[in-house]
Amino acid sequence: MKRRFALIGTGFFAQNHLHAWAEMDDVELVAVCDVDEARVAAAAAQFGGRAYTDARTLFAAEDLDFVDIATTPPTHRMMVELAASHGVAPICQKPLAWEMSDARAMVEACEAAGVPFMVHENFRFQLPMRRIKAAIEAGAIGRPFFGRVSFRTAHDVYSAQPWLVDSERMIIVDVAVHLFDLAMCFMGDPLSLVTEALRVNPRIAGEDVATVLMRMQDATCIVDASYETRSDHNTYPQTFVTIEGTEGTITLGPDYRLQIVSGTQVIDETLVIPDRGWTSEPWNAIQDSVHATQRHWLHCLDTGEEPETSGRRTLRLLDVTLGAYASLESGARYEVGSLS
Repeated sequence: MKRRFALIGTGFFAQNHLHAWAEMDDVELVAVCDVDEARVAAAAAQFGGRAYTDARTLFAAEDLDFVDIATTPPTHRMMVELAASHGVAPICQKPLAWEMSDARAMVEACEAAGVPFMVHENFRFQLPMRRIKAAIEAGAIGRPFFGRVSFRTAHDVYSAQPWLVDSERMIIVDVAVHLFDLAMCFMGDPLSLVTEALRVNPRIAGEDVATVLMRMQDATCIVDASYETRSDHNTYPQTFVTIEGTEGTITLGPDYRLQIVSGTQVIDETLVIPDRGWTSEPWNAIQDSVHATQRHWLHCLDTGEEPETSGRRTLRLLDVTLGAYASLESGARYEVGSLS
């Protein structure tokens, strides 16, 4: 039996969701929803399903197994609670919310309704990141004690996402949230953090450069992000990783060059991102990770396992993300969990 689902929000990044779902034989897109009539009509024409401009009307009319919510953060609570009230399991784009109270309300609504809830936090599902995670878990570098997760570019991110220009909270919620999740995936939850950030581009409202030092149990990790880093070799939208351990080091460099130093053994490899037909450089690693994220969601629906990025687990990630702003505003170290 195919799982019946709807997608709400058919904008820029949602196109990747739609393409990834379209290549899966075990799901059926029955509806798409967007307040933009032309955009939702185009999505329905290309990918199928009935077109709606109102989510409440959609839920009242359709019999769904799950819903994919790809709207902006201010709408997430309403959409998730609406899904839960109809007994429909939601997978929702990041960041989950701007406030912890909203995020907790979403998690509690889904738990009360008895439906699974996953956040579409896709960076950890990129092929290079799965390789790093597997090497760490296999003990290749011993106990990790230092990490750096970095995303630095001068790519024009504003044309496709114009809301970033006016957002008072910008690069931390747009990309550093992914880097926090990677750091937590590789090295565990942080205990505290300190943030420094700048606004380099005068035409935007928020920060476009940020550096965060995270303190884990017996380890530290630097997360740094920039939309103002110019280079003679464009690596957008690649993420660079260094994980140092007691027995070796893992390094993910430009163009997916992965090196694992494990004791006296050195493994060098340039990773090849799968070509799915609809993917294209330079987006292919992220586009492929959308497919992997969605397959993980379906696996969890089939098995009853808790998703790696469940709503409940994502509360910790949101606390770290909001805590980064709390540290920036206060100029002091933020103790993780203070907002929970």
